[in-house]
Amino acid sequence: MMVVGLIPAAGRGERLRPLTDRIPKPLIKVCGKPLILYAIEHLNAMGVDEIVVALHYKKEKVMEFLSQTDVQVKYCYPDKLLGLAYTIYSAKNLINETFIVHLADNIFMGNCKYALDEHIKRRADATLLVERGDPEGRYEAIRLERGRILDIVEKAEFSYGYRGTGIYIFEPTVFEYCKNVKKSDRGELELQDAIKNMINDERKVFGVLLKGRRVEVTTEEDIRRAEEVMGCEK
Repeated sequence: MMVVGLIPAAGRGERLRPLTDRIPKPLIKVCGKPLILYAIEHLNAMGVDEIVVALHYKKEKVMEFLSQTDVQVKYCYPDKLLGLAYTIYSAKNLINETFIVHLADNIFMGNCKYALDEHIKRRADATLLVERGDPEGRYEAIRLERGRILDIVEKAEFSYGYRGTGIYIFEPTVFEYCKNVKKSDRGELELQDAIKNMINDERKVFGVLLKGRRVEVTTEEDIRRAEEVMGCEK
């Protein structure tokens, strides 16, 4: 079965400034390795060899770096930074099959192929890799019951007991939902709103619980914490 990876790497990385004034966020290093390589290698470990990278901010630097590796990727170029739904929709013409959205700022300590296996087994329209925890104002709050996702709210100030981890598995039907989503109060086209509309349309949207650990890198303190967790702190 053909599965494609999509790495959204278009944003400015505002919370990592001033580092990202010079270096695009996907090239920020943790344990000496750029974030985007962790995402690519994890997708490869999940059995995904065809990868699309969505670029906007300082895109030439990311392309130059990847051109110097043996990594083979395709690119799409969202013309604006309008949110994750907009970025995903920009890849529509390159993806016609099951695909995994893997945020570039999440590093996983193990292989998460089990989430893809569950997606295929359940013939799902969408499968989110989730973990127990509160959104803390920076994650999505996810209501999960018997494996089905019943609600999802981006950067919530309340908790359902579960939150996202940065891996989403979709069928191409999600593109229409991304296209039709309305701007949020933050002025963005939120992927979570597209997913909520899928739930409202009774699409099969599932959650799979993360096994093992992950670290997210969105601030300089996150870099230090990630290197401590991964055992390479300076």
